[in-house]
Amino acid sequence: MLLEEVILWTRACFTAIVASVNPFVENTIIVINGQQVDAKTASIPVFDRGFLYGDSLYEVARTYGGKALFMSEHLDRLFESAKLARMQLSQSKEEYRRQMEASIQAFRALPGQSQSEAYCRIIVTRGAGKIGFGLNCVMTPTQYVILTQKLEPPSAEQFQKGFKYRVVERFRNHPNATDPAMKSGNYLNSLLAFLEAGDGFDDALLCNADGHLTEGTTFNIFYVKNGIVVTSPLDIGILDGLTRRATLELAKKLKIPVREVRFPKERLYEADEVFMTSTIKEVFPVTKVDQHTIAKGKPGPITEKLNQAFRKEVQTWLA
Repeated sequence: MLLEEVILWTRACFTAIVASVNPFVENTIIVINGQQVDAKTASIPVFDRGFLYGDSLYEVARTYGGKALFMSEHLDRLFESAKLARMQLSQSKEEYRRQMEASIQAFRALPGQSQSEAYCRIIVTRGAGKIGFGLNCVMTPTQYVILTQKLEPPSAEQFQKGFKYRVVERFRNHPNATDPAMKSGNYLNSLLAFLEAGDGFDDALLCNADGHLTEGTTFNIFYVKNGIVVTSPLDIGILDGLTRRATLELAKKLKIPVREVRFPKERLYEADEVFMTSTIKEVFPVTKVDQHTIAKGKPGPITEKLNQAFRKEVQTWLA
């Protein structure tokens, strides 16, 4: 059987499976290699290296007023991730941007979604081909999928409660292994950390092998002590989060002292405030770390100040 026939056959199998469990794809726009497809029957070949090996990259953008924030920065980081992954992308930044923006517009054109904000995820794989790690096994250009659906950010009530995180035993990947600076689809390190956190916690924090706190599964972490904002430096092996970057700039603009230093998990226990940053959750309070309550279980004043400053600055960034 030719590879093309195998791909068609496996797509048909995946289509049957997805179609039988399709409620989660309602009001979702799916674009595969530049073609919008029915979300209920969308599929990828099982010989795609993203499926076989986690040999893929991704980015997630969100909208404000229907416009994606930091789109250029997301795509710049995607191409930086490609360098770290030794992946030669077959498409241009302009194509990815055009398709992501079109996907967002298509989502907001769906019935009842014209005022909804969008979550837009692009996944790029090295391609499909024969079993094997070698590039000679890759028989297609890089493949990409764009998934756009309704954004579901935390509520104002959740903000007041804050998140509860557990520092897990699992270490963050070393930069010389699978570099956390690369937004890779190979997500087992974070997924297993999340599962280890278990019931009673919203997510996990990871240290490195030296006992220094690095980041969360999908977010950067900060603490505040005596009015100083502290976060781990990039060279410890973390993602250069775009919201992290913006928050550091805002803190400096607001004359809030900032330190990027290595620290053990105990610094969080002793902190006046702890907060996280991510594309979806912006600047968000953490009110419990392990069994330690932070800031009496409420958002701290600097966390709130940075959150408000971030939201105020969005319109400037979008301009």
